[in-house]
Amino acid sequence: MIFLKNKYLCVHATNDTYWAANDLPDEKRLVQQLISRYGSKSVRPVLEPKNPVDVAFSFNPSILSYFNEQDQHLSIVGSLFMGWVDQMLVWNPDDHGGVERISLRADEIWLPDIVSYERLTTGESRTNLFETYVIVNSTGYVTYYDLSEITVYCRLKLTLFPLDIQACPFKFGSYNYDSEQLVLSYPNTSFSIEKLYSSNGVWQLDVSTVEVKETLYLCCEAPYVEIIYTFSLTRIGNFYLYSICLPCGLLSMLNIAVFVMHPNSGEKVTLSVNNVLAFVLFQQLVLESMPRSGIDTPIIVVFFSAMITISCLTVLGTAVVLRLYHHDPKKPVPRMFTRLIVRRKTPNRHLSKEDESLKPGISNVSESNSTNEVTTKAADNQNGGISDNSNVKDSDNDWKNLALALDKILLFMALFAMLLTVLYCIVSFWYYLP
Repeated sequence: MIFLKNKYLCVHATNDTYWAANDLPDEKRLVQQLISRYGSKSVRPVLEPKNPVDVAFSFNPSILSYFNEQDQHLSIVGSLFMGWVDQMLVWNPDDHGGVERISLRADEIWLPDIVSYERLTTGESRTNLFETYVIVNSTGYVTYYDLSEITVYCRLKLTLFPLDIQACPFKFGSYNYDSEQLVLSYPNTSFSIEKLYSSNGVWQLDVSTVEVKETLYLCCEAPYVEIIYTFSLTRIGNFYLYSICLPCGLLSMLNIAVFVMHPNSGEKVTLSVNNVLAFVLFQQLVLESMPRSGIDTPIIVVFFSAMITISCLTVLGTAVVLRLYHHDPKKPVPRMFTRLIVRRKTPNRHLSKEDESLKPGISNVSESNSTNEVTTKAADNQNGGISDNSNVKDSDNDWKNLALALDKILLFMALFAMLLTVLYCIVSFWYYLP
């Protein structure tokens, strides 16, 4: 490199071509001229201060980075587009070798301060994943593309979990300029309506709506123009249906099986307690993926609560049935419960011919009473013992029959409560279905 009076010559390695520093390419020389006369980057690029800057804005989601359902934080990576006219970057292509378009660093010119109002990330307004450039044509129209990750707060509505649909709004607007200084618009271009989002295995983006509106805040006299994107996310709930809902439906049937088992089986209480523990376990699995919100009550949580209540009552009812079945037979069944007892009818015993022949008459009875007084007393004592044993056996059968009758009543009550719970869940799901 050779220096000659504030000028220098450069030698090209291939063809040994020499050029002076003032003989730069037209595009480089144009960029130097535009940047040198541009001025402060904090001033809007308009010749008339009263004129607003019209900015076209669009945001296309491409990747759902994460959806923290516990904290209700949604993060989406998407392509951001902005377009506006910068009156400080206008030139005549004929004066600059026919150059009609140039690229500039984004930090070299004025940029609209468009931010996401619900964003949760701190620091700069835009979260750039890499350094981008702006494209400027000769009319001063600036095109800005950026790949940004935006994290916002999205309040979940979990009534229909795990078949829920979430609507998460993304509000974009200028933070400093009102509608008299900056006007936002949504461009109906191929880029703005391009569908780039793909399912992440848990959530599927179905519909996205765009709304442009003006909002008047108490701090300012003029309204602010805002663009609101509403992304509709549908949960892919196959995992929850097969891993939670289906097993819970089978466990519900086991509540009925508890009352079908005979009290002598010895497994009624064990089965009923295991049902309670299983329902509590599945309920905890569902609650771990839900936010701690008391606004919306998921239908599946209502179902679990009802099933746990029925299971607990099943344990209590089973304990009562077993207590009645093994009750002390020396105590008779109270009269108020005798209607629940189903006694088996036994055929009457018929006397044989020998018994009929031995049936005493009136005279024989008097003779027998007078001659066999000691024998009669002994027979009465023996008959009294047999009668007591028969009464104890009948009382024991009555207690067992009462326990079996109560078991059937509890069976129908549990079946009715379960059907009522399922009907309530179906009606509620149909009511809240969008």
